Amino acid sequence: MDQIVSDYLKSSEESKMTPAQVKVLQSAIQLFAEQGYASSSTSTIAANAGVSQAVIFKYFKNKEGLLNQILDLTIENILPKYGDDFIDKLEIESGQDSFAEFLTFMLKDRYQFFLQNQSLVTIVVSQLMIDDELVQKLVDGMSDKFWTITAILEKLAGPEARLNGQDILRLFASQLVLIYIEVVRIGITMSETAADKRLEQTKEIMLAAIYQKN
Repeated sequence: MDQIVSDYLKSSEESKMTPAQVKVLQSAIQLFAEQGYASSSTSTIAANAGVSQAVIFKYFKNKEGLLNQILDLTIENILPKYGDDFIDKLEIESGQDSFAEFLTFMLKDRYQFFLQNQSLVTIVVSQLMIDDELVQKLVDGMSDKFWTITAILEKLAGPEARLNGQDILRLFASQLVLIYIEVVRIGITMSETAADKRLEQTKEIMLAAIYQKN
């Protein structure tokens, strides 16, 4: 099970959810990620969870309510926590000898995060692409972390950088999305060696853009 899913279900249990509700959430996360939201019916979700559809209707009203429950708890509670954890790591790693080494750490850390949490990452990314209100909710919930990370990036990149911290973070995010599409959407399987090479190439692309190298 995804680490972030484990945290999600733990949060659900602490919120006094019944075992049946937790089973439904776990089933929905799995099926929404594997089959997509549109292709997952309440009957399939219930059958996969080993409960009746009545559980979904009682606690979540319908499939949309189930999706909203997953997204709300993820964006309002789990992602902010993971954002704080990531910032703590960045502050520790900011003592690297070079900005290039720091970028290598960032890329490897977030790549591993994707691999370990593909289900919820897939659900959230899919919904962000079609739901402007969800995008705004994510921006509102993560804005303080955004500014903290951009400040760290701008400081470490140094005065020679042609991009500011915000643009560096946007570049970083866009490169991660490309890797996400390759690994999760297209299904390219990379060995550890191949992944390291891909991330090294990504780092060089970023450095060329940040310092405008030919």
